[in-house]
Amino acid sequence: MNKVAGDAIPVHLYLCPLNLPGFSAEQQARLLDTLPLDEQQKVTRYRMASAREKGLLVRCYLRQLLSQAHERLNAEADDVIAPTEWRFDYLDKGKPVLNEALFQRSRLVFNLSHSGDYMLLAIAQSPNTLATNTLASKPLASKSLASKSFNSGVLGPEQQVRALELGVDIERLRTNTNIHAILNHYFTQQERDALLALPSERQRLRFFDLWALKESYIKAKGLGLALSLKSFYFTLCDAPHLALNFNGLAARQAWIEEAVSLFLARENADQADASDSQQLARPAAGWQSILGQFDDEYRFALSLSSTQPLALRCEMVSAQALLLAD
Repeated sequence: MNKVAGDAIPVHLYLCPLNLPGFSAEQQARLLDTLPLDEQQKVTRYRMASAREKGLLVRCYLRQLLSQAHERLNAEADDVIAPTEWRFDYLDKGKPVLNEALFQRSRLVFNLSHSGDYMLLAIAQSPNTLATNTLASKPLASKSLASKSFNSGVLGPEQQVRALELGVDIERLRTNTNIHAILNHYFTQQERDALLALPSERQRLRFFDLWALKESYIKAKGLGLALSLKSFYFTLCDAPHLALNFNGLAARQAWIEEAVSLFLARENADQADASDSQQLARPAAGWQSILGQFDDEYRFALSLSSTQPLALRCEMVSAQALLLAD
């Protein structure tokens, strides 16, 4: 098992390429055969070849990297879970999680996001077992795992509650996005005021920083659009950035913004004036978020329902080595 300091929570971040030049039909067929039948059917239903390729890669990356993370984090148990063994359940609003048997066996929680040419997968090991109210373990339902946020149908009337809530988002900066229209509809007054106070050339970059953070928190909570984007907000302070190395055959470096704070807004806080709205918010106890940037084009965020220190392990995945090697 990877050794971590004290009570640090192991978190593995994998940056996975989705644009593979020379990704042949033969390679795709071989990968498709490794998936369960229902997932194969979902992949083949995409009309566009690029969507089929991304859907296939997302599923195969997830299974391979869950097995890899489990082997690393549970090495002392001498337990191996093959990529074909993973099965998933879904929370009430569609968030995928490992089924109960596999969670109890591995204690892994995960979340993924993809944008542009990359997928970002976060896998953490929960320090606790399942909460008392859980669903009975069910086999993988025929749900789509190819969408960016893993949206899917409802598994049942109850929710499966994990001790650790994890969400991640990667965003590709888009120059044609009307950020001001979105600001008015989905950002709180605090976020709008802070962003508009920046020089104009920095406002678009900060918009996607905040959007990634807000997406990561919503995905961690697993509530989808039932959680209003104006019910919470993030503040960012100008603090020294720290380098974070994504090691691998094509290593990349990211910069982590440490001074991120999450606040929960009370009802009608966005209709109050600036001084009152601050009084109608409170820090989100028990949560931490990080913001990273690979370059001006890509940034990512992670939110986690714990204030314990994180033992981050970052990897730039080689599709050739992980998926396509003979």
